[in-house]
Amino acid sequence: MRFNIMGGKEGWHVRDLIRAADALHFQAQVTDFRKITYSLNHPSCNFVDEADCTIIRTMPPGSLEQVVFRMDVLHAMQRKGKKVLNPPRALEVAVDKFLASELLLSSGLQIPNTFCCQDSESAMEAFEKFGKNIVVKPLFGAEGRGILRIEDEQLAWRVFRAIEKINGVIYLQSFVKHPGWDLRIFVLGNKILGGMKRTAPKDAWMTNVAQGGKAELFQLNSQLEEIGIKAANAVGAEIAGVDLIQDENKNWLVLEVNAVPGWKAFAPVTKIDVAKEVLLYANKHN
Repeated sequence: MRFNIMGGKEGWHVRDLIRAADALHFQAQVTDFRKITYSLNHPSCNFVDEADCTIIRTMPPGSLEQVVFRMDVLHAMQRKGKKVLNPPRALEVAVDKFLASELLLSSGLQIPNTFCCQDSESAMEAFEKFGKNIVVKPLFGAEGRGILRIEDEQLAWRVFRAIEKINGVIYLQSFVKHPGWDLRIFVLGNKILGGMKRTAPKDAWMTNVAQGGKAELFQLNSQLEEIGIKAANAVGAEIAGVDLIQDENKNWLVLEVNAVPGWKAFAPVTKIDVAKEVLLYANKHN
């Protein structure tokens, strides 16, 4: 089987996938999104078409035109019968927090109180309704970057106005008073690989391992497994990292579905060779 890994050669996950491919005697090549080309009339010019399966690891920043073109290529590959992990539609949904949250809620899953708008006045109204304790997130973002918890009215106004001035979208959620930890459930093809508990550093509230959270193994029950699979299906992801948090009433809320999930922390605590599992899954379902 021939794999094409979309990401930087220096990335840890790319190197781990190459290691696993070598161990399984699969072929693997690495392609940078910034270097892809596509000819509608001469398939021999389509370098990424040579692979049986393309695995998406990272997409570098780019203009709107560049990002749209990259996604267009993934869609074209899928229409030609090439395996893309994750499917391009799942990538588009998961990266858009508002759309993903709406689909999760529509699927019957619980999420934090969520509000999205384009002007600071509307955002201030939501700030009041949500008890003046909110989390503001970039509409597009990952690994906890750019997330702010706001309890001060003046700070809220300044943040909202700053986002409005750059023609941004204000996406906010009520702060969930949690026990200091959350869960990452790793889903692969409607099956659960495992669960990881992430505990926030002392005097902090963010649990992301990338932001200093501590990772440890967590044994999932059938309820949590069902939530994980349902959340992944809601965004159409075959491979997903589903983040859950428990509120004061012991309800499990879905925070996010990551369609390009990392496993640098997950693999050691669960003792699972995730890269190997991903390649075997792609080979089986190609």
